Amino acid sequence: DDRRIVSPSLWFNYQAADEGRTRFTAVSPSVTLRLSSRWSSSLRLDFRRNRDDRQWYGNFTGPDGTTRYTFARLEQQTTSISTRLNYTFTPNLTIQGYAEAFVSKGEYGDVRELADPRAVKYQDRFTPYGANPGAFNYKQLRSNVVLRWEYKPGSALFLVWQQGKSDYEDFGDFRFGRDFRGVFAAPSRFESFGLIFVE
Repeated sequence: DDRRIVSPSLWFNYQAADEGRTRFTAVSPSVTLRLSSRWSSSLRLDFRRNRDDRQWYGNFTGPDGTTRYTFARLEQQTTSISTRLNYTFTPNLTIQGYAEAFVSKGEYGDVRELADPRAVKYQDRFTPYGANPGAFNYKQLRSNVVLRWEYKPGSALFLVWQQGKSDYEDFGDFRFGRDFRGVFAAPSRFESFGLIFVE
């Protein structure tokens, strides 16, 4: 019941493909707080685990000049935290803040070359390919604040501030404390401040 002061929710998703070799699982608990008719806030956590057995890895040119299309098994884990704050000063004046921090780490393995994409048996579609698998650890922070003022019926002014931070490292392990501290220490990729008029 979203009319209550505290409204929890839980979302779950599971998918499988490629004869069970590819699997995706996601769990997202969240809670919304409505402390008054003017003030509301929400907090959401996302935990995602992805095993993609046919993740595109790269195209390489062989000694004979032909293009080799390669795929790998990607083991990926993504964790994110997002929050939203809303406050209504008057029906014509509101402010909203949003922030999301996430870390995604992944490791590649079992690199294979595409051999017969139409083969009936899944394992016959690929042949082994000699390559050194890689890894990644990607962090990002996105945030914005929007002030909306409807100064006359049908006309509104939006004051918008937004910022984005991100960082990329070539290792695949995940440590919650270290990685989320790294999100806030990541270099700023963009920051903007502007006015938008809607007539």
